[in-house]
Amino acid sequence: MIQNSDSGKVRCYSSDVAGFEDQESSWGVARIRITKILTRECAMVINLPILKDHSMAGVTFALKNMYGVVDRPFTLHADNCNPAVADLNAIPVFREKIRLTIGDAMSSVYEGGPGFHPEHLWYPNALIIGEDRVALDQTAWRILERKRAEVGMPTFEAAGRPPRYIATAADAAHGLGINDPKRINLVEV
Repeated sequence: MIQNSDSGKVRCYSSDVAGFEDQESSWGVARIRITKILTRECAMVINLPILKDHSMAGVTFALKNMYGVVDRPFTLHADNCNPAVADLNAIPVFREKIRLTIGDAMSSVYEGGPGFHPEHLWYPNALIIGEDRVALDQTAWRILERKRAEVGMPTFEAAGRPPRYIATAADAAHGLGINDPKRINLVEV
C-alpha cells in the first residue's frame, strides 16, 4: 500500500503492519476483521486484481480480490466461495469505498490457479477496467471459459467449480452489480 500521509510523506506498508479492526464486520456468511488500511486510511479504493483461474471459486478477479484485505480469508472458501465472495463485498466499507477496478489480464493462468502454473499460462494482453465489479467478474469468467474451450478443457461448471458467487453478487439481496452479459456495455479498444 502506498499512500500520501498528512505530513506529505509516502508510506508503503501492509496489513501485517497496519493491523486489523478489533471488531468483526459481517454480512451473510462473511464474518471477518478488515484491515485498518481499508477502514481508516483510504477514502476510496482502486482495486487491482489479476485475472486467474481459482481451484475452488472458478474465477478470481475483482470481487474475490477483496479476500486480500481480511484477516481470515480461508474461512470464506466453503461452497466454491459462494455466497462468501458476494457477502464480503456487501459489507458497507467494501460497497462504499471500492470505486474503480483496473484488472490485469496481461498474462493469466486458465487452470490450476490461483498459483502460477507455467503450463497453463497465456497472454490475453488486456486490461479490464470498470466500476461494476460484478460485470467485470462476469466478463473475466467469459474470457477464461473461451480460453479453456480453445485448449479443450471443460467448462468451470463441468469441472465442478462454477463461479456462482457472481450471480449471487448480482441478486436483489446483494445488489452489487450486473451479471447479465446482454446488459454489460463492453467496449474493446
